[in-house]
Formats: sequence, structure tokens, C-alpha cells
Amino acid sequence: MAVVKVDSQRRIYIPKEVPFKAEKAIILPYGASFLLVPIPDKIIEIEVGASIQELKRRAEEKGKQEVVMRLKRRDRNR
Repeated sequence: MAVVKVDSQRRIYIPKEVPFKAEKAIILPYGASFLLVPIPDKIIEIEVGASIQELKRRAEEKGKQEVVMRLKRRDRNR
């Protein structure tokens, strides 16, 4: 785990020891925390029948599930 600083303009600096390779990310509220999701460099466009709101809801849910899964895996490896 790494502690990050937030400057006066609310920018967050990710320490070099944290493996984060993306140039852009989405930050999502997750209870009392936040989820930082990297945006891939190459985005593939696809035709989807769902609304933008539905896609956002699905993405947030999938991100939350992935965080919980990673935290459980990390706790097992300690």
C-alpha cells in the first residue's frame, strides 16, 4: 500500500512503486473510498444496444467486483 499526496489543486501523484502505466484513468466513488481505473491507450469501438447510463452502471459494478476480488486475493497472499 502507498500513501499519496493531494496538492492544493486536488491533483494526486501516484508513487513510482505503484504499477500504474496508463496516462488517463477514471476515478469512481466506492463507499468511503475511490476506485482508480486505468483507461487503455487503444479503445475499440463496438455497437452496443444499451444506453450510456446502463453501460456506466455495468462498468461501475464490474470495477467494484474486481476491486473486491483483488483485495481478497491480496489478503490471502499475506
